[in-house]
Amino acid sequence: MHTTLQDCQDALEAARAQAQGLTHTLAATLAHMYPHAAYLVLRRDPRSGELHLDSLRTAGGGTLCSFGERDLLPELTDPVLRTAWGQTDPRDPQALLQLLRDLDRLGTPFGRLPESAQEQADPYEDTASLLCLVVNAEAPEPEGHDREVTARLALTVTEEVTYEFTAEVELPAYIANNPNALRDYLTDNEDVWLDHLDPLSGVTINERSLDDVELTLA
Repeated sequence: MHTTLQDCQDALEAARAQAQGLTHTLAATLAHMYPHAAYLVLRRDPRSGELHLDSLRTAGGGTLCSFGERDLLPELTDPVLRTAWGQTDPRDPQALLQLLRDLDRLGTPFGRLPESAQEQADPYEDTASLLCLVVNAEAPEPEGHDREVTARLALTVTEEVTYEFTAEVELPAYIANNPNALRDYLTDNEDVWLDHLDPLSGVTINERSLDDVELTLA
């Protein structure tokens, strides 16, 4: 039996309608689990084209959670939503990812992360490569998200600096009478002048890099 064009078009239209309804179920599920979630952020592999879970973010771009392969999501306590998931565990991020990939194959459009959701994003993050599903764009920010806290950090910083200072040092007479040899002599004999170096004055910082940082216990 041949399938008519109209039958195919009707089936595609029905599939798109079901995908839209499933997208709403997914958004409602995440909004129930994470009341402050505004966007589900995704990344698309540039080679395979497959979607990957990235994070849930607030309306301002703050990260509520970053998805791990084995970290379960919170319990879904809403009975209607739980019934909609059937035998699939809504806490399983892999089940969530599979659902998103199915929706992607059905042509469900995923938008770009809005500029308003990038205020708290990492300034070095390539936000242009992110996709997102709107969970609840009007979700309130977590209480106290804008307050400052005191954190104890262990930092490793590398600086390239220039010191300019004046010092009176003891030199061999033949060196003092041979300016062309002076630099090489002082390079090989730092102990002659190193104690005169003042690290707090006469300093020009040419370059600084933060090599490492971690939170430590107070």
